[in-house]
Amino acid sequence: MQEKLQIGNLEILSLMDMVPPSRSPEDFFPDVDITLWEPYWNEVLDKGMVQLYYGCFVVRSKGKIVLVDTGIGPGPHPTRGDKKGDLLNDLGRQGIKPEEIDIVIHSHLHIDHVGWNLDLSSDPPSPYFPNARYLVPSTDWDYFTRPENLINAPWVSENVIPLETLSLMDLFGDGFNVTDEITALLTPGHTPGHMSFLLNSGGEKAAIVGDAIHSKVQISEPSWCAGVDVDKRASERSRRDLIERSVSQGMIIAAGHFNPDEHFGRVHRHDEAMTWEPV
Repeated sequence: MQEKLQIGNLEILSLMDMVPPSRSPEDFFPDVDITLWEPYWNEVLDKGMVQLYYGCFVVRSKGKIVLVDTGIGPGPHPTRGDKKGDLLNDLGRQGIKPEEIDIVIHSHLHIDHVGWNLDLSSDPPSPYFPNARYLVPSTDWDYFTRPENLINAPWVSENVIPLETLSLMDLFGDGFNVTDEITALLTPGHTPGHMSFLLNSGGEKAAIVGDAIHSKVQISEPSWCAGVDVDKRASERSRRDLIERSVSQGMIIAAGHFNPDEHFGRVHRHDEAMTWEPV
C-alpha cells in the first residue's frame, strides 16, 4: 500500500477510517445486470461482492495541512455491522495531531464523509479539529438543508449544521482555491454539489475524486452508476471528465473508496478501453 504521494511540492497522505461490510453488485449498482459483471468477477469483486473502503486524504500544501473528508465517524455504526471509525488513530499513525489540521474540506455531505467533524459526546458538540475551518460545498449545503432532504439525512443535522452555529464553516463553489495548488472542481451527480479537488504543483497533476468514482470497475464502465447517485446522467458525465483528464494529462486519481493498495492510480486508454493502473 502506497500511503504517500508527492505531486510537485505538495504531499498527499492516504488514510483509512473503516472497511464497511461488503454489498452485492445488484445492491450497489442496481441498474447493472449481474451478467455484465462477468469480465470483472475476479478482478473487481471480492467473493462476488462489492467491497468499498472509507478512505480520506491529507494534503500538505503551501504550509497548510488540509484534510479532505472526515470519514464515517467514531461509531459504533449499526448500519455498518456496528463497526467503528479509526480516522483519528490513522492520523496519529502518520504523526498528525487533530489540532494541526488547518482546513477540513468536504467533497459532499454524505454520512461517510462528515462523520469526524464534531464530537457529539460533548455538550455542546465540539470540533475534532479545533483549529480548522470547515469548508462545505454550497450547492450541497442548499440541497441537504432543505426540510424534505434533511429529514433523511440526520448526520447533516448532527455533524454539519452545528458548524455554522459554531462559526467554523465556510461555503465554497466551483473553482474555489483551497490553496494555490488545490482547486475545487464541481463534479455533480452523486450529489448536486459534489466536488473533486484538482492538485497542480511543479507541473504534476492529481485529483481527489470523492464519490465521483466509487469502484475501479467504473473506469472501464463509466456509465455504471451507484444506486445512491441523485443524477445518474450527471454522475456519468463527471466520471468521464475525470477519466479523460487522467488519460490526456497523465493526472493521478486519488480514490478513497478503492482498495487501499489502489488508492492512487492513472487511467490508460488501450484502443477504446480504459484501464486502471495503480501507482
